[in-house]
Amino acid sequence: MTLDFDVERFNDAVAESEEQHHESMRTFDRDLRDLHAETRRALGGTSRRDLLIRSALATTALTFGSQVLPLGGLLTGVAGAQVLTDADIAAFAASLEYAAVATYTAASGTGKLTTPAVAAAATLFAAQHKAHGDAFAAASADKILPDSPNKTVLTALTTRLTQSDAEMDIVKLAFEVENAAAATYQFTLGALETVRYQQLAASILPIEAGHAAVLGQILFTGDPKNDKEKVWMPAFQTEAGFIDPAKNPLA
Repeated sequence: MTLDFDVERFNDAVAESEEQHHESMRTFDRDLRDLHAETRRALGGTSRRDLLIRSALATTALTFGSQVLPLGGLLTGVAGAQVLTDADIAAFAASLEYAAVATYTAASGTGKLTTPAVAAAATLFAAQHKAHGDAFAAASADKILPDSPNKTVLTALTTRLTQSDAEMDIVKLAFEVENAAAATYQFTLGALETVRYQQLAASILPIEAGHAAVLGQILFTGDPKNDKEKVWMPAFQTEAGFIDPAKNPLA
């Protein structure tokens, strides 16, 4: 099955995501002031559209959207992660990033990503997740070793990947992972207590939301009238669908 999407626009959005990734990793202080203020807005949510506009994806944000595709038992509502220290949460976040890296890498190795633009995006997003994981691992007070994926999450994702028969199935899985990552960072902004850690989470959150938005170009038509039943563009980035540290411990 050949994927039907605007490849040029997709490539432009991927390139802009990479630029924003590098910018966000350099400007934690500025991003914290802007993003942390937004996370306390209505319903405790951050507008995904606002995040995408800041991440230079505004034109894309107006034409396609996202839908949370749940990862089953990994996800929960607001839960007991408040008892964890900031270093514990950082280690957990690192483990999720490394699980995403492993999933993208495995997906690239299946031979099912036959569209060059999609294959290139998978490689780039894996590299960004690796950088995010390394940043969180460095902030974890040695609670996690680099390149140590969360075993529970990785097992679930690997199972899903082996069940993927076509390229579109892998795109849907990647989209789901990015949505869950964005929701998890929204959760951490409320759970973290130290500015250093909030700063890191706030800088990375829009990159994950941007990944979901980029992948949404393939999954949705871009027509709000046709896609509205699929929640093509959530009004707010919320904690709904975050990955629960209590259900997915590091060990």
